[in-house]
Amino acid sequence: MTTAGRTAPGDTNLASGLDATALLGTWYATDQHTPGVTELRLALADGVLTVSAAGADEPQPREWGETPATAFGADPSADTAMAFSAEYDFGFLRILLAAYAKQGILVLDTFTSFRDDSGRAAYFTREFFHR
Repeated sequence: MTTAGRTAPGDTNLASGLDATALLGTWYATDQHTPGVTELRLALADGVLTVSAAGADEPQPREWGETPATAFGADPSADTAMAFSAEYDFGFLRILLAAYAKQGILVLDTFTSFRDDSGRAAYFTREFFHR
């Protein structure tokens, strides 16, 4: 049962049938000086997994907002979610997030591509998160 679009205790199943418990919550970058993503918040709203990210900025991290995420199990017969992907589109750049949880650590890969005429190359990063 959800309240105001958020998950009530014990209600952690996605519309796909996967249990998202292992992914839900706030994850913090292990590198406190990361130039990339500093925090990820995963939640469940009406059976949809969402992610809210914050990126490094001064004087404080910049909130990217909330976006829907796609959850993945370890195989076609899985009943638990252990990974997700999500996309942020800021107009001049696009960031694809792909992450998986293993042994209490969330491994995040980001794929950043620029859509402006700046000539900047697309790039990849890998970061690690804990709760």
